Amino acid sequence: MKNTAKYFYTGSLLTILYIGLFVFYQRAVPTQELLIALPFVGIFYFFLFNIGNPEVQIHLEEAGLIAQQKSLVVPLFLWAMLLTFVGIHGESPFKGSGSLLPFLFVFPVLYYQAYPRTSIGRTDYLLLLLFVVPLTLINFQGDTSLPFKGNGFGSMFKISWVLMMVYAFGQIRKIRDIGFYPIFKLSFLGIALISWISFLGFVYLIAFTFGFVNPHPFEKLIQDGFAKSILEIMRIWIGTAIFEELFFRGLLQNMLAQQINKSGAWKPYWNYGIVILLILSACAGYAMAIQFIWFPILITLGLFIPAYFLEKKQAQAIGTYTALAIISMVFGLAHFPKGSILFVGLAAVAGWAYGYTYLKTKNVFYAALVHALVNFSEFFFQLHGIK
Repeated sequence: MKNTAKYFYTGSLLTILYIGLFVFYQRAVPTQELLIALPFVGIFYFFLFNIGNPEVQIHLEEAGLIAQQKSLVVPLFLWAMLLTFVGIHGESPFKGSGSLLPFLFVFPVLYYQAYPRTSIGRTDYLLLLLFVVPLTLINFQGDTSLPFKGNGFGSMFKISWVLMMVYAFGQIRKIRDIGFYPIFKLSFLGIALISWISFLGFVYLIAFTFGFVNPHPFEKLIQDGFAKSILEIMRIWIGTAIFEELFFRGLLQNMLAQQINKSGAWKPYWNYGIVILLILSACAGYAMAIQFIWFPILITLGLFIPAYFLEKKQAQAIGTYTALAIISMVFGLAHFPKGSILFVGLAAVAGWAYGYTYLKTKNVFYAALVHALVNFSEFFFQLHGIK
């Protein structure tokens, strides 16, 4: 219990720090609106900094909060918080697809309570997609930005997705090594910074070749100022990176690596992965820019060939690098809507940087840090020209 209290203490300190930053950056917001938002900010970020911690999970199990009779407390509480926040501002969340939200929050919890599982299988991927995809399509009536209709560190609606994924697949399903909790290690920070710098070096070579290097990269950064830059990094970290890294690295890459490892044979996964993703890469290249169809194909080979030799060397557990290559390329192809084949390829390479950081740290927060730094670093390049 002493160690558990320590981890709650750390999460509480981080929550207080984030509330302070939130107040500082939102000081132009009317005082009444800020006072309304603060309790919700505090509660949601307290959950964010604590819910994935293994020690906290032990505490929840000891308290009986993950037992079948009480397992719906968390999803219903998060839903009630959203209702309260929107209701305070005089809007209804029950219009349109938003009315499906309570069902989407509870169904993975109910399924795993009814059908407990031990090994990773197709059902887990299916349930994850059935949870995430509808949420991305929901039109939730009533803005849940923090502060309301403002430009805060994300929205309660999006953060609730993150919390529910961690709770349903981490606490209830008990998938190992999701790594969704803050931990401070200089070695982990070093890995994250090296991954970021390595990616920037690769992109600079590509940008120089294709002519989208920004000749005056620091001009806008100087104009915006240091404080605004920090706010932008935090906005990306919470608004985009945490969600994507939890989904792609903490869950998909992690689950696939565990599945391959348990099978004891990585080559079939590697073979199927490279064939399928080469075909999809070629299709994406043909659809977006046939003259550059070779680029995503080259990137696919560039991800899978190193993974092959690393698996042969057994540098990590069996399947680790095969999963890294597959999910990195899937992450790149998920950027197809951006409309640029170069952007798809660069996103796949970035996926390797994020996945490698997760692999070495087993922590989503550091992978999300690299993600936030990469997205923020767009000022080095004229990416608007390739999007």
